Amino acid sequence: MKISKLSTYALIMSLSLSLLSGCKEEPEASLVTTDTAVTTPATETTETVPETTPAPTYSVDEYKNAGINELNSVPILMYHRIYDMKNSETSYTGGNVDKDGYNRTSEAFEADLRSYYEMGYRMMRLTDFVDGNIDVAFGYSPLILTFDDGIRDVVLQGWNDDGSPVFEPGCAIGVLEKIKAEYPDYNVTATFFLNDSLFQNGEEEDRKVIKWMVDNGYDIGNHTKNHAKLGDCDAATIENEVGYMYKKLEEIIPGQYVNIVALPYGSPESMGPEKPQFDKIFEGTYEGFSYTTKATLLCAWTRSYSPFVRDYNNKAIRRIRGYDNGGKEFDIEDNFKQLNDGRRYISDGNPDTIVFPASDNSSGDWLKNTFDHTVISY
Repeated sequence: MKISKLSTYALIMSLSLSLLSGCKEEPEASLVTTDTAVTTPATETTETVPETTPAPTYSVDEYKNAGINELNSVPILMYHRIYDMKNSETSYTGGNVDKDGYNRTSEAFEADLRSYYEMGYRMMRLTDFVDGNIDVAFGYSPLILTFDDGIRDVVLQGWNDDGSPVFEPGCAIGVLEKIKAEYPDYNVTATFFLNDSLFQNGEEEDRKVIKWMVDNGYDIGNHTKNHAKLGDCDAATIENEVGYMYKKLEEIIPGQYVNIVALPYGSPESMGPEKPQFDKIFEGTYEGFSYTTKATLLCAWTRSYSPFVRDYNNKAIRRIRGYDNGGKEFDIEDNFKQLNDGRRYISDGNPDTIVFPASDNSSGDWLKNTFDHTVISY
């Protein structure tokens, strides 16, 4: 799979950004803290007080030149199994390992990550996206990675003397760690949605590696106990499937997992009042353990709405399936062509503001969710 080159627009944006910010590795435009020593006369002890620098502000021309638009779309990638293989070792299109493209070669996955970086995307946590906290540097675009099922995403080969895990280089986490080391400003992260079998390295080993993952910038979410198609389930079954998995994650990483469910098969796609059992996806109790879910993810085909706009629905967040199909039918190449053709979210660098061209909300009803952020149109 080969992503198309940057459009002329993207090149102009990049040049404008370099003039504005100097280099791509500057701190993102959020509050920056430094330590200042303060002496208290009464006790003559020294304490550390954070010194804050406000986020930078920009002119209308700077917003225009960089194409800032935080009402546009965000790519949330959905991957499944990553196999330690070359593209030439498969009999399917590009880097697909199966005919439907749910599983991918490590060669293709690594190329995906490099291409997203070159196109000006920077990773962020899914849970922050759901909370409307998009902290991506000025002029860049947010990118979110998700993995369903867990199988072959973490292939454990052993443990180092310092207690850190040794991964198969070509599994998902192995490739991510490689890219993280090469691109410190990429903010490499991902959310892994698990079933009862976790990563299938053995229960004890997986529990240890999950703890390592959350300590090293990754998130763990709920994919139900048995990969159940929830649209076919009654209320009690849904509560058991969802609640069991939350309870298990609470035992492994108390309070450190994300309260987000990736819906197996994307089912149900809609959760109307005519089927109140679906409420059990969002709130319930399993064996005395109460849970709440703040968002659910569909199976995948296209980019997500910005969390700030009218049509965004945290009960049905859209994703892009990470597969090759000759640049058509919403494969990776097709989706990023559309995004790069003026449809991508481009950040103003400040997570506390929402910036967009006034024409994008001319009707007054497209911007809906502000999360109490300051709204700036130009």
